[in-house]
Amino acid sequence: EELKEITSSTKLPVILKGIMTTEGAAKALEAGGYGIVVSNHGGRVLDHTLSTIEVLPEIVREVSGKAEVFIDGGFRDGTDVFKALAMGADAVLIGRPYAISAYGGGREGVELYTQKVGQELKETMIMAGCHKLQDIGKQHVSYNF
Repeated sequence: EELKEITSSTKLPVILKGIMTTEGAAKALEAGGYGIVVSNHGGRVLDHTLSTIEVLPEIVREVSGKAEVFIDGGFRDGTDVFKALAMGADAVLIGRPYAISAYGGGREGVELYTQKVGQELKETMIMAGCHKLQDIGKQHVSYNF
């Protein structure tokens, strides 16, 4: 009820972070969330639970296009981004590597890291036969979760 109150009190899109179950995703939709972030907060809250990539497919099925699905947690390179997109994420959030890049190299460090991830994603797409992001799909990865 509190989340419904928050989402209805603004015209801005509300994105709910920390979703790790289909039940949590359903509640986020019910509350009027624009999107969700599949996130275990870096694994520091409960370090013996499933990873975000492991729960992503069932959450994507639950959301079924009714909200944007973002994911974070352990993504470091363009291949990681490709896999998450292939498994149904609409976008991948990368945190810690950007903090390290900014701390170590400032603006140039962030630019170089962004270029690196982008180039790795492009190369993975080429090798998988994907010409545009929309071509990436579950047929490009193998998983048994």
